[in-house]
This record gives sequence, structure tokens and C-alpha cells, in this order.
Amino acid sequence: MDKIKEMHIPKDARIIVTSDIHGEIGLFKELLEKVDFNSEDYLIINGDICEKGRNSKETVKYIMELASLNPRVQVIEGNCEALVGELLAENPLLIRYLLSRRYCLFNEWLADAGFPLNEQTSISEVKEVLIEHFSEEIEWLSSLPTAIETEDYIFVHAGLENLGNWRETDRDKAISIPSFLEKSHQAEKFVVVGHWPVVNYSKDIPSDNPIIDREKKIISIDGGNRVKDKGQLNAFIIQRNAGEDMFSHAYVDGIPACRAVKDFSETFDMKGAILYPDYDIVPFEEDEYFTLCRQPGKDELLYVKNEYILQEENGRYKVKSDVSCSLIAVSKGDAVSVLDDSCSGFALIKKDGMTGWVRKEILPAAVLAN
Repeated sequence: MDKIKEMHIPKDARIIVTSDIHGEIGLFKELLEKVDFNSEDYLIINGDICEKGRNSKETVKYIMELASLNPRVQVIEGNCEALVGELLAENPLLIRYLLSRRYCLFNEWLADAGFPLNEQTSISEVKEVLIEHFSEEIEWLSSLPTAIETEDYIFVHAGLENLGNWRETDRDKAISIPSFLEKSHQAEKFVVVGHWPVVNYSKDIPSDNPIIDREKKIISIDGGNRVKDKGQLNAFIIQRNAGEDMFSHAYVDGIPACRAVKDFSETFDMKGAILYPDYDIVPFEEDEYFTLCRQPGKDELLYVKNEYILQEENGRYKVKSDVSCSLIAVSKGDAVSVLDDSCSGFALIKKDGMTGWVRKEILPAAVLAN
């Protein structure tokens, strides 16, 4: 890596870390308000501020202004920001990418510039137009560091290679390594990453909350915002202390919440999830609401909601999307977000960042009527 920024953060400071905003400016502002962000805090935005979401242009503009006004606001490049390098290098494959994307920073900029894009457009034309109208933004995105190193932490979008000198990590690997929490590194500091949705690591009840692996010294914070239908935008909070730092988190997801009207604590053993890309299943036993299934090559048995099971033309079965196979305990008065109430008997909810099924009668009648 060539672009490593060293930064001193004092022991009494609060560090707020977020990543993978993906053009959701409204959620980002809501998150800053929820954690009471102020000018005394250190804010680390750990890559992927644009792409996939509905307003990359305004997100980039807002974060640029935020960083220009406060040196404690720092932004790291992710694989989405690296698209600027592809533009400047005039990679012709970028045209195909732009034509295939509904939500994309460059497409938003081209629309603002009044430039229509089609299959005959050359990448040099796109580069010329964007540099003419958005040179300041392009220069800023190009200058973002790949990693920030502090006294006790390394912030990088995707991860580090397992090298004696972590600084020799290839830049492309640093912004694109998959499932870093399942790997190792040799840096003697906590490595804080986004990029890979934490729900992909779930073993029991699916969770979008940050994961801290103290043995590996890895903190993974990507809540799956705009990548997972039921994902969230996380803030990982580090309260620096003279002794050991304290960790906490908060999240926003844009999903309306309600209060449970009854307790739900069935003891039936249902846990686990089926997550992209392993959607194939083999059904064994169908019940009124759930079917006992196994995934090919795995021993674990999972209860899959009947409405999420599809049979393909070749006779094989799969689930239609990521789905929790867990029940989740709820107490009367708990705040829950309803993700899917269209199935018989049970509704899929999120509580405290975790996703599972509850009986519908624990939800307010007004919610189920909508």
C-alpha cells in the first residue's frame, strides 16, 4: 500500500467508525444524529461511501464538506471509490458497468452534466465530461488513503494480507479481500474493516451487528446496508480510555419499528440462516409453517419458512433470498422492525440488529393490517 495515513488519537477521545454508506445520505445523517456526533469526536468513514444507494452524488458532496470543516473527520477509500482510478485510466469496461447500474455516482454526475450515455459512448468521452464538471470531487476521491494507522488501530476497508509487514499489503487486496474475519493478519493492532456484511458470518441467529474478535484482533462492522435487503448502517464506537478502550455500537436501517404487544419465547430449537450464495436446499419434512431442510454438503438441519422455498424446473429446491431460520425471543414492549408479515402464522422481524421469526400475534394489529 502506498497511501497509509498515520494519525494520533488521544486517550480520552471518542472514535465513531462507519463504513459502506453506499449513497444513503439520509441514513448517514440519521446515524450521526443517533450517536450525537459532534466536532470533538473522531469520525472514521471506512470506505464505500458511494454506489448501490440512491444518492451517491449528495453523499460524496456532504462528506467532502464535513471533512473539509473538521480534520477529525477522515475518509478511507473502498472498492467503490476505486472506480475513479478506472475512470482516469480509461478502462473501457467501465462503460458496461455504468450501463448496468441503476444507482451509480458517475451516472448521477453524467445526468447532472446533461450527457446521455449509450453503448457507443467511449470511456474517454465520459472521462472528459466528468473531469470538466466534477474535477474537485474526482481529485478528492483519488487522494483518499487506503489505510489509517493510529496508536492501537488500523482502519482499512476490506483487510490486510497475512504478512510480517502489513504495510506491504497489495492495495487491491486491502479494498477487496472477502470474509476477512475468517482470515488472519500479523499487525499488532486491532484491524477495523467493512466491506463484507457481518451477517455472512452468522452461525445462530442472523445478526447485522459489528463483530469483535479479540483473539484475531479484527473488528468487522459492515451491516450490509444496500447489499442485504434487511441490512443496516452501523456505527462502531470506540471510547478511548487510559486503561482499556470501551466498545459499543448503534445502527439505523430505515425500517419502521413498533412495540411488541405480547411476550414470545418459544423454546423450540430453531437457529441458523441461509445466506447468499448458498441457496440450494434439500427438504426432508414439511410442517404447517416450516420445512426441515439440509443444504448440500452441510450436516446442519434448518427450519425454512415454507413461503421462502422455491422448486425449480429441474426439480431441485432453493430459497428465494437470504432468510433467517431462527426464532427470536421478544418481550412485551420491545421495539422491533417488521421485515415480512406476509407469511402464514409467523412474521420475520429484526430486534437489536438480529433477525428471526415470531408468532404474528405478538405484533400490533395495526401493523399487520398495513
